[in-house]
Amino acid sequence: MNLQFFAYRRLARWITCVLGVEGGTISLQSKYDVASFQDVFCQPFYWQMFQLLNECPKLIVDCGANCGHFSILADICCRTKFGEPDSEFILVEPNPYLIPVIERNLKNSGISSRASIRHALLGEKTGAASLWINKSNFLASSMSEAANTKKYDIPFLDMEQAVGERSIDLMKIDIEGGEFNFVRSNLNLFERVKLLFIEVHDAPLNVQRDMFASLETKGLFEIVRPINAHGFQLAVLGRR
Repeated sequence: MNLQFFAYRRLARWITCVLGVEGGTISLQSKYDVASFQDVFCQPFYWQMFQLLNECPKLIVDCGANCGHFSILADICCRTKFGEPDSEFILVEPNPYLIPVIERNLKNSGISSRASIRHALLGEKTGAASLWINKSNFLASSMSEAANTKKYDIPFLDMEQAVGERSIDLMKIDIEGGEFNFVRSNLNLFERVKLLFIEVHDAPLNVQRDMFASLETKGLFEIVRPINAHGFQLAVLGRR
């Protein structure tokens, strides 16, 4: 099975798998699509939103959008549970090579008219930082220099400014270790987050505890038991 998966990832640009979903399609046209789809759709962690959402979200924010599959899954869950959704999406992705992939996937799935894509980093509220990207493997992008990578200066997004005064009904954070600084720099934003899915990457235990303690001060608590997958802790926080 692993060999088959590896082979399909390599051949995806020539042998495209197209899946029909209500409102559109999902096409796996690259190895990045395949890996992103596997992480989101083939892992029960994100499917928990179907049970946890009590009403159709007005605003969904996808931090670290990758290929856009979390937003597509959220739309499928909303369509199934609440009927025709009118959710608005904000997707944030720093890798410039993935922006056209997100645009294509949102268009195919039928939600592009309700989505805005921000090419930006999350962490600080102003300024920019360097992102090191391996053109042959976008999944290996990092804030640190590595072999076979090229540096790109990417601006930070002020999420509070992007959201305005609105509440965030559903947020996903998967920003490769930037979650600690993002929470620290934007703590007041989380007063308006109702349901949060977050991937917690490697960090000293006191840093992890401080982040969760800070979120608790804004009313967000772990509402299901965290799980470990892909070497990271996956947690769901909500309001009691």
